[in-house]
Amino acid sequence: MHFNLTGWLAVALLTHMATAQTVELIGDPNFERGLLTKDRAGQTQVIAWNTNATPPIWTTAQHHSKSCFADAAFQQLTTNGFSFKDDYESLVIHPADGSADFVCGVNGHSEFGGVWRAPGDPWPHLYLEQRISDPRGHLGAHAPTLAAMEKLSFAVRIKLLYDRKKTGPAYNRHVHTAHYLFFLTVQNLNRKSKGFGDYYWFSIALYDDRVPLTTLHAMQDKGSAKKKGTDKFIYDIGLKPFTDKVVAAGDWVTVEGDLLPHMLAGLQECWRNGYLSASQDLADYRIGGCVVGWEVTGLNDCAIAVQGLRATATLKPGQLP
Repeated sequence: MHFNLTGWLAVALLTHMATAQTVELIGDPNFERGLLTKDRAGQTQVIAWNTNATPPIWTTAQHHSKSCFADAAFQQLTTNGFSFKDDYESLVIHPADGSADFVCGVNGHSEFGGVWRAPGDPWPHLYLEQRISDPRGHLGAHAPTLAAMEKLSFAVRIKLLYDRKKTGPAYNRHVHTAHYLFFLTVQNLNRKSKGFGDYYWFSIALYDDRVPLTTLHAMQDKGSAKKKGTDKFIYDIGLKPFTDKVVAAGDWVTVEGDLLPHMLAGLQECWRNGYLSASQDLADYRIGGCVVGWEVTGLNDCAIAVQGLRATATLKPGQLP
């Protein structure tokens, strides 16, 4: 009996393509709908450059920073974006030269007043973040479970614009750094599960001034008397699985690949270390939210440009979210 293998494979591929479904996890990736931010009184404010847009998905977070994006004196709205710059932090959505989707920077020297941070002291953050799944996520119940996913395609382009790093006798590389991070929360969102709400931090250190290429690192997000931590597990895979390009060289670096195998490996590490012990059922877990931005613990003045941030889940044939 003779089989036309090429024809069979083509039919199988077309059938798969017809039945597979993709879901964009990151909402408003082109930053068209504005931002939500907190003013100095803790009240939520909307920064909108498109008056016809639906409510924003992205939220800013500036933990332990002297800056506040709601300060009108440092804001400037453009026809399709927004810029903010004070002595401490900066954020530009859609730079005028069209080179990036957004640019964000932190001046650690100003934030710390030129005084080296001591172990246990808090440090400034500059985050853009959003909820993806219920509760309060932009996809709601349509966010897929990990069990439904065949792959999770991630893509981003980054360019370090500058990192003016200060060192000296008091410098300690374990305490003083600047790193740019991307997080997804892998969260038990099955309301019938005893572990409902519990999560771990899946992350990619896109830049760390201490190493040319970030690699796998796992730890607990522990806090101190001066800075509260979440106590959740962090599983950071670094850039090594995706590229050998050095972000510190200052060129555009493309990061893309399938996150799902790494995410499942992170779950295995959670379970091995006693985290998320209430459930080992992948159908209980979804991507709860996304966070991207700077954490600066040293006297660094740094900025990075970002373009094309995407996270696309491809579902197994016949699967629904």
